[in-house]
Amino acid sequence: MHTWCEEAPLHLVEKQVAAKDPEAKAIACYGLYLPQLHQMLLRFVCGRPVSAVTCLFLAWLMTYFAAQGKRALVLIWDNASWHISQEVRQWIRSHNRTVKQRGGCRLIMYRLPSKSPWLNPIE
Repeated sequence: MHTWCEEAPLHLVEKQVAAKDPEAKAIACYGLYLPQLHQMLLRFVCGRPVSAVTCLFLAWLMTYFAAQGKRALVLIWDNASWHISQEVRQWIRSHNRTVKQRGGCRLIMYRLPSKSPWLNPIE
């Protein structure tokens, strides 16, 4: 495995574990790339990326951007189950209703089409 970067790529090695190992076998990384600021906001969690964890990530982002005085965040997401679940969609609706009443940072979601072409942004 490898990562995309402008300098030397970081090589990742997949760790093999026994099937009966009681430790979590997955780690999820949620991230938001802010190209104009040359900044990446990352949050790692143990386990799989599930809807409840996604809602916590979105709440963290909204707190971060509201503190900076931002009025809206536009996210472009694929159709991963933890992006489009009923729980996540309900959280977004509830969050945006609260922002409309009390102020804060709205969350605007755009989903990529299911047959979206893959583009290499580093070329």
